[in-house]
Amino acid sequence: MNTIVIFCESYPQIKNALYVITQNCDQHSITLVISGNRNLYKLFKIINEKVFHDTLHIICFERYQGLMIAGTNNKVKKAFYILLNIIRERRYLKETYNKYFVEVRRARVFFFSKWWGNYAFYLLKKLGKTNELVYIPDPSYDVLPIEHLPPTNIVDLVILAITKLTFGHNMTVDKVLGHSVACIPNDFMEKEVHKVIDVKERNEMMRNFDLSQFRIFGMCKYSVVYFDQDLVEAGYIADEDTFNRELTSIFNILGKYFSQKEIACKYHPRHSSNKTKIRIGDVLPDYVPAEFLYDDNTKLYLSVFSFAIANVEKGLAVSIADLITFENADVKHQLKEILIQRSKSTILSPKSLDEFERIVAGVSRA
Repeated sequence: MNTIVIFCESYPQIKNALYVITQNCDQHSITLVISGNRNLYKLFKIINEKVFHDTLHIICFERYQGLMIAGTNNKVKKAFYILLNIIRERRYLKETYNKYFVEVRRARVFFFSKWWGNYAFYLLKKLGKTNELVYIPDPSYDVLPIEHLPPTNIVDLVILAITKLTFGHNMTVDKVLGHSVACIPNDFMEKEVHKVIDVKERNEMMRNFDLSQFRIFGMCKYSVVYFDQDLVEAGYIADEDTFNRELTSIFNILGKYFSQKEIACKYHPRHSSNKTKIRIGDVLPDYVPAEFLYDDNTKLYLSVFSFAIANVEKGLAVSIADLITFENADVKHQLKEILIQRSKSTILSPKSLDEFERIVAGVSRA
């Protein structure tokens, strides 16, 4: 097996992908597959050039964009659009396989997630007939509450039906934090996947894997880095104006102790955040992941729930979740617990602006 194929579909899978690449690039031809994520493609294109000297073959294709159904009240018309989108997307998937993968034989094919992997599943089913499939779990799912429930309402039933008709009859749908998510079925993992690496084995395997070699983006050093999340788009915030006022108060405090040039904001890739709501500090490129921005000179990392602060090992990590008004307090508590479980160091969670200011003042003097 001289060929390695790696499906990398999201930012939390980057470390897995880079580990597999570095372990195999000297002896194997490597193809990296990215679907529907231009920021991720841009990142790996730069890494390929600067670290791997353009030895990787990178495939990037868009996901099918269906006909718009929203706003149509006619049920017959909606059903027609849904059916037409299913037919066209299946055709698009077949064309994608024939264009990029039909000649792939006797390769080792790595993938990293069972969830949200509908495109990967369609392609993996076909690739598994003539290639060896290997699964290494995406660390972002280690602590996420995943519910394996049958459809409980008509919406769930429709989502399940569309998923099965489009990507395969054995595809399932789970609930992750209340969202319906396509899932690769267990029988496929048991019967078709040659090797399944569990979380313990993954952690041991990658224990000494150092990402510092990929910090090649020449970012200036900042004392404070804020990792933004689009909580409004995700449905966690009831009142956007209130949210903006709360963020303004938080950044006003930062501005009392740090100059503009010492503060940076990093927005989440692929999210349509309003980048004008924060008017202090530099905006870092979306496509660069947090792990490539950590710096020994950074004193303070801020976010609401981003796993970017969970991975901080040097510097102080602070969650501002309790300074933000959420629509659902139970959901906020659940997200905080997930963040704490994932964290590599203590994450402070100030309960008031006064407490937050004391933290900031102390950090500024350190």
